[in-house]
Order: sequence, then C-alpha cells, then structure tokens
Amino acid sequence: MDAHDALQHRENIIESCVIQARHLHTLRRVPIFMTALCRVRQGQKRLQWDEQEMLAGPQHLVLMPAGRELGVSNFPGAQGHYIADVVSFPVSVLRQFMARYGEQFARSAPGHVNTELCVRLDKQTRQAWDQLLVALNSGAPAALCTHYGEAVLLCLCLSGQAGPLLMGRNDPLSERVQRLMMSNLSKDWTIAAAAHQLNVGESTLRRQLANEDASFRSILENVRLAAALQRLQTSSDPIGEIASACGYASPSRFAVRFKTHYGLSPRALRAAI
Repeated sequence: MDAHDALQHRENIIESCVIQARHLHTLRRVPIFMTALCRVRQGQKRLQWDEQEMLAGPQHLVLMPAGRELGVSNFPGAQGHYIADVVSFPVSVLRQFMARYGEQFARSAPGHVNTELCVRLDKQTRQAWDQLLVALNSGAPAALCTHYGEAVLLCLCLSGQAGPLLMGRNDPLSERVQRLMMSNLSKDWTIAAAAHQLNVGESTLRRQLANEDASFRSILENVRLAAALQRLQTSSDPIGEIASACGYASPSRFAVRFKTHYGLSPRALRAAI
C-alpha cells in the first residue's frame, strides 16, 4: 500500500482516542477538522459555541461538527481525573450514512432541527455508543466499527438530535485542504504544492478559499496547532518532538503560537494532564 492509498484508507475509517487530565484546564478556539462525538467518563466538560454554553457529563453526548470552533474547559471529577472518549467520523462515513438514511433524517423531526451540541443520552444511544467503543478498542474490522458508528448516528437521528452533525455536509474546498495538510504535517506546505495535489490552479485555490472566508496560511496554522493539541493530550512525546512533527522548526515559536491560539502554553497543558 503506497502513501496515497494509506491516507485514503485512514480517511475512511472511524477512529477513537481517550483524553485525560488531572487538573482543570481551558482551551479557547479549538478547531474541529473531522466530525466527532465525545462522551465524558469522569468529570465534566464545559462547551462554548455561538454565544451558548453548556456543561456535559457522563449522561451527555457532545456533538463536534467539522468546521466548528469551540471553547472547551475540562473539569476533573471526584475521583481526581477528567477522562473522555472521542470518536471521529470521516466525511466518507457521514456521506454513506446520509445516502442510506437521509430520508429518515428528514422525517425524524419535521419543522425542527436540533442545533444543540450537547445532548442527553437515551437508552438506545448509550447502548450503541458502548458497542461502538467495544468494537474500536478490541480492534474489530473497520466494516464492523462503521456499522456500530452508523448505529449511533441513527439513534441520534431518530431522536431528532443529529442536526449539527449532518446538516450542510457539502465538503467545502477548505476541508479538502485541511485533510491534505493533515496527511503530512511536517511538510513545508506552499499554496502551489497544495494546488498541484488538489488539481486546481493556484489562483483558483486562493479565490475559492477566500469565498469560504478562509486563507491558506490560516488553515495551515490551525491544522498544525490542532494536531499538536491532540498529540499533547494523547501521547507522552516530548514537546519539541511534537512541534517538529507538526511542522514547526522552532519549539519556542510553536509554544508562542500555541498559547496565542489556545490561551494555554504546551507546558501548562502537559502539567494539567
């Protein structure tokens, strides 16, 4: 399997990770590049979006649609830790689900589409979520994990709560650029190189990104910082190594950019974890 095939394969599978922390920490402007669902096992998560705010615990499922930028605070629970499972859903899985159940989604809540990003788990959704995590954590085949992932989406759909995840999925060019950059974070990306791999002209790429209120430079910065955030939260790799892997030649510059964006330095985040 060559690099391109490996990337395509990775983009077509549901994946999960566990976020843990020992101390309260707050992150502002967290960009969501791949649609995901999050459930807190221990502690609570405060979510801020569109001038709204909500506190989520184990009884909730947090919806994290691609393209959003969220404010997040993670609070350790009585046991002394914050622990949450996060499951990401690639665009291909969402498209496949909509092709199969789109009509059901349209009928589930006529005249009303939920816009909340924090929804209370019902019995069916909780059971489907637990089955999905078991499949992912046991290394089940990708097709089986997709089946359980679609079961979670269907439960949300039938209860009228899937709106933020499934509305407006038109695969904008900015998301294609994001996925391209995520395939090789350490690459010295230029707009010319990205345009070549996306089979569009450089001027066309600039113009279409501007039409989406985006820019190549801002996308590259956000992708690198988001990848660094995930690695800081889910691995014990040294901060300097993470900075290099995410395309930063200078660990000090990376630390400045990270703190400016998230309001918390990489070292302070690691201390909280």
